[in-house]
Amino acid sequence: MHKVFHVMRHEFRLATANKAYVILTILGPFLIFAITVLPTLISRNPGTIAGGKPLYVLSASPEAEAALAAAFDPMNIEVLPAENEAGGKASALAGSAVGFFVLETGWPDAGKAVWYSRTGTEAAFYSAASAVLAGQARWTRIASSGVDPAVLARLLSDPVFEVVKLEAGGGEETKDDEDFLQILFTAMSFVMLLYMTVLLYGQLIGRSVVLEKTSKTVEIMLSSVTSRVLMFGKIFGLGAAGLIQYSVWVLMALTLTKLVGPALGLSLPPAVSPANLGWLVLFFVLAFFLYSSAYAALGAASEDEHHLGQIAWPLLMFLVVPLVMIGAIISNPDSPIAVFLSIFPMTSPIVMLMRILVSPPPAWHIALCLVLLVASVAGMALLAAKVFRVGILMTGKRPRIREILRWVLVR
Repeated sequence: MHKVFHVMRHEFRLATANKAYVILTILGPFLIFAITVLPTLISRNPGTIAGGKPLYVLSASPEAEAALAAAFDPMNIEVLPAENEAGGKASALAGSAVGFFVLETGWPDAGKAVWYSRTGTEAAFYSAASAVLAGQARWTRIASSGVDPAVLARLLSDPVFEVVKLEAGGGEETKDDEDFLQILFTAMSFVMLLYMTVLLYGQLIGRSVVLEKTSKTVEIMLSSVTSRVLMFGKIFGLGAAGLIQYSVWVLMALTLTKLVGPALGLSLPPAVSPANLGWLVLFFVLAFFLYSSAYAALGAASEDEHHLGQIAWPLLMFLVVPLVMIGAIISNPDSPIAVFLSIFPMTSPIVMLMRILVSPPPAWHIALCLVLLVASVAGMALLAAKVFRVGILMTGKRPRIREILRWVLVR
């Protein structure tokens, strides 16, 4: 253990004594937020990208213009009347306006509505305008038909629809689209943190092993320590660096939810709770040891970094599959495929974390997941140690899968 500690300390210093580690530790959660949450928030609040620019409208219908002004007001976009068509187009082309909207004479029956802009890609804006004008056109036609508007309003009104989440003990909680989006944002942030850190540290261990192997440095190191000590020292050293990062991130999240949020009057997602942050750290630790052991073995069996990338792609697939299925798993966390992936050790850290964030699964699901995951970590470590012992000193050829299996079974 004394030698393991020395190797661990050496790997820890190599991992933490650089600017990239410090920057990622401080800015990591903000980068994940920017990648996963910010684009959706902007799409829900398109006025944030308008930069205070107005929307010019040229219309002979005061009602339609008022409806557009009411629709764009929550976006903090002012709707102004244009003096003429040429001036409105010039403003849109110059970029001094979000766009220019024209309701031709005779609208909604004879004329058409036209959106002019510099790029033609402001889908959030012209989709909102189109929806408003569709409703306004409907009521304009109703008014001209002589039918009682009150009767039609009752006939066309939507019935009340609610989504209620059932909780253990008989509790009920009403949900809406906002709640779904909060769970989705939180799950995406947690999953991206887990995916990126596990992949980053796993590849870091694999490349470190390959570099020491190809540079013959490992031969000097093995004169002082055994291959098992070297492998576990590397894993524990990088694991300690990862735990420090997660400690900083959890502390930042707790500070944000408990102090900064209430002080600023911000409503933060309830899924960002101490319990869920604890699950995040636990699954990171288990996933880290599982994948790091596998990457250490593959690094020892690789001839160079290119070869490592070729034989490590199955590990990457196990991490990518839950990532691309995040929407389906959150929408239906108790489906057979979600349950299977949450118990299968190679995918369970990510998928079980998602299920816990959405709605805590049965306790035996979590217990089975943890038991299989811990057993897989122990088994992977033993197998990796056997491969590491033989492969770390082999150079000059690329071992075949059959040969690697023989290292595990025979030696």
